[in-house]
Amino acid sequence: SKGVNMIFYTDGSASPNPGPGGFGVVQVDTEGNILSTYSSRQDNTTNNEQEMKAILYAACQGVLAKEDVLIYSDSAYAINTFSNWMYNWERNGWVKGDGKVPENLEIVKAFFDISKIIEITFVKVKGHSKNPFNELADNLATGKVKPGNYLTI
Repeated sequence: SKGVNMIFYTDGSASPNPGPGGFGVVQVDTEGNILSTYSSRQDNTTNNEQEMKAILYAACQGVLAKEDVLIYSDSAYAINTFSNWMYNWERNGWVKGDGKVPENLEIVKAFFDISKIIEITFVKVKGHSKNPFNELADNLATGKVKPGNYLTI
């Protein structure tokens, strides 16, 4: 059922990078109400891995609901990977132009498969630009807030 896109704000972090980290996802409706929040922690990871995992999580929610998704992310790397670079890598047998295997390839391949099922649109947001949903996704990613604690932003 195609209708209003599911809207997500995603963020990932690792501190130090690489090191312990996590990701946060905030789902909002078109009126700007928070519908759900999700976070995950990992002992040894990178910023990029967590940014991509957050986006993959949001995309999976769209597949489950059979809805297209709109994803706000402050990661140029993740957006470029998922909206541009992965198509070239796939054509070249999952190898980059320099002959190396792309980082976080399992996540990239999973997203690639999902991108054939639903439409995924990205909006690049400026990190720490005081957007409350982006800030909440950031606080979920860093573990400052737990899912459900909306009032801490």
